[in-house]
Amino acid sequence: MANKILTPLTLWSDFNDSLPLHAETAEQTTENGVQFARVLFDGRAVGEERVRISALLASPAAGKEHPALLVMPDCRLTADKTLAALFAQKGYTVLMPDYRGEWEGAEEHTVYPQSIAYANAAQAGRHMCFADETARETCWYEWTALARYCVRYLRGLENVTRIGAVGLKAGGEIVWQLAATSEELACAVTVCAGGWRAYHGILKYGDGAELKMDDERYRFLAGVESQSYAQYAKCPMLMLCATNDENFDADRAFDTYARIAPEMPRSFYFSARYDGHIGNTGLNDLLLFAEKYLKEKDRFIPEPVTVSIEEDEGDLVARVNTEHNTGGRIDYCELFMAEDDADASTRDWSVCKCKRGDKKDGLVYYLDAYKEAARVFAFAKVKYKSGFAVSSKIAVKRIEKQYANMTSRSRILYSSADGRGSFTIDNTSGKLLADCFLNNEAPPVTVMEGPHGIGGVSSEYGLKLYRLNEGKYRPAEGALMKFDIYAPRPCTLRVCFFVKKESGREKYAGTFALNGGECWANFVVAAKEFKNGVNKPLAQFCDAAYMTFCADGVFCVNNLLWL
Repeated sequence: MANKILTPLTLWSDFNDSLPLHAETAEQTTENGVQFARVLFDGRAVGEERVRISALLASPAAGKEHPALLVMPDCRLTADKTLAALFAQKGYTVLMPDYRGEWEGAEEHTVYPQSIAYANAAQAGRHMCFADETARETCWYEWTALARYCVRYLRGLENVTRIGAVGLKAGGEIVWQLAATSEELACAVTVCAGGWRAYHGILKYGDGAELKMDDERYRFLAGVESQSYAQYAKCPMLMLCATNDENFDADRAFDTYARIAPEMPRSFYFSARYDGHIGNTGLNDLLLFAEKYLKEKDRFIPEPVTVSIEEDEGDLVARVNTEHNTGGRIDYCELFMAEDDADASTRDWSVCKCKRGDKKDGLVYYLDAYKEAARVFAFAKVKYKSGFAVSSKIAVKRIEKQYANMTSRSRILYSSADGRGSFTIDNTSGKLLADCFLNNEAPPVTVMEGPHGIGGVSSEYGLKLYRLNEGKYRPAEGALMKFDIYAPRPCTLRVCFFVKKESGREKYAGTFALNGGECWANFVVAAKEFKNGVNKPLAQFCDAAYMTFCADGVFCVNNLLWL
């Protein structure tokens, strides 16, 4: 049996999700028009025992019928009451199970029989990333089995109409399996999840390294990986991804999406520069998608746009084609580009200038690549008047000649003339719904006016910049960094540089006291002023892949450059 390769069809062909649930309600409360309950019910049988599932149930207080959402959180987390309330207030009955099982400090959790103790996320070990026996002896099988019984529970509720599923990170990998094996779902949304877990560290556009295949890898790829399930999806699918996700190679995201059967309704969106989370635009896509397929409202859901990289009148450009989305009017389009970096998680995505655009020719954008760049990446984001936004796949082209619009090296990483530039947010700890949704009314990165009417880039989440690892902006050895900071009140600024290591990212930090007041503070710093956890100094700024700014008060940054 250990050498048997189980496919999605053979793995789940004999699964039994019809056993009695023995459901009970443990606690009930009502808050802000939402009814909450902790519910317990049985999952699959393991020999003579059953999995005992613990879940949060949230529903609108009004007793009429509602569609339902099964929300699978990340495997490090349990049910999130705030996220469940958000969906319930939108008119959905929400079931959010705990599937991580035993967890330090958690009294209420799903209980797995001892024979499958590896289904507890904290005890998963090799069962998380390997199929040493078959795909059935993995935590993924147990978690998807749990999700199947959650669907069964929702189907048994009197006030539930149609059922959809939303999966966050590891929960998204479960939803890929659920969408391919359950007949009950009307739609499914995966967030920051797209398979290819076996390829972690093997970049699509990397140095040519290939996955070493053996029987175990074949078993894992065939029976666990989401890209193997995508072709069997039985319901409309929405895939929401982040371009700079450290846990998933964004270059492979569209490879999973493309495996969904073309006749199945589907859509795709990238959150630009985000890492492991999505913003308001992606969350709005999710809600519109659910309205269409669960509430059966008339919503325009466009397909991903297409991008090609080509030459136009001597310039290197990207052409965005939207003509296949004939049912919607475009609100705006943005084209993002990056250069050379094979690691999608550290690319500096900058917004490109439009060269021209019309219905016949498409939208054409300048790709002002560095003259010594060897490769350019580009993707488009198009938002429609319906409120729904889609992206393209990440297009890539090797640069084998010089173009008229290629640029020279620059010492200036940022100035206020760049607006928000390509800064993104840094510290999201405790500030996201279910560690995944950035649900905020104001833009997370803004331009703040400082003394003398001069602006600077600012964010309550801190700032992150990938730009310093691009060829055009990479510093020379021995370079110094200059930056200006405005803080209206005294605070401590922490600046960090991150260096890629085989074991992960090594942080080098430096702190700076800001006195506050209506003036700009000027700093010129050397690499050696930044230390790692064992007080070792950073050798060179050019070793770093990205940098961050954070403070215990309000601040903004301007005139960031190399000396």
